[in-house]
Amino acid sequence: WKLSDDGTLTISGTDMPDYRIFYDTDTGQTIAPWYSEREKIKKIVIENGVTSIGQEAFTHCVSLTSITIPNSVTSIGKFAFKGCSELESITIPNSVTSIGDRAFFGCESLTSITIPNSVTSIGNHAFCRCSELESITIPNSVTSIGEGVFFYCYALTSITFEGSTPPEFGKNVFEKVNKSIPVYVPTNCIEEYKEALGDYFEETSIQALQR
Repeated sequence: WKLSDDGTLTISGTDMPDYRIFYDTDTGQTIAPWYSEREKIKKIVIENGVTSIGQEAFTHCVSLTSITIPNSVTSIGKFAFKGCSELESITIPNSVTSIGDRAFFGCESLTSITIPNSVTSIGNHAFCRCSELESITIPNSVTSIGEGVFFYCYALTSITFEGSTPPEFGKNVFEKVNKSIPVYVPTNCIEEYKEALGDYFEETSIQALQR
């Protein structure tokens, strides 16, 4: 890894290990080597060849505004971007299949995120307290959405589900989200989504997705 004077952190290699903010004597996981410089990091460039973003890799990088993730990355670990309060948007490449627990917890400036069709699972509280997130599209590849994933996402104005079958939902997925916002789902499965989401949204909010 290398951190330039302008705040660009460049990471190369293959497998990124899982990190911990505090040394874990049981697993041997250590603090990310750039953690002490985290407040200086404004941009992250992960070079092609890196296959995963490790647990707690960029936790509390409070000055981070943008990140480039290559198509070689297949997973985003737990707490990977927790507390990156200035991160405004992120594009997840088509190679990623899983987003770990609390991966973007507390990313308060995040207004948009693109989830590709390769993602099958979204971990517990992955986008919890992303209080500026305005809209989200869940592709048909997603089969499970963990507990509290969009908890406290007050600014959501619309949600789109592309799957013909509702994902498996954990507890409190949309807790504290406005119950009257439109939730768009495929025409032929409105009733299934009403049953799956009835605790979170008004019945009239769940409506046909226009293609």
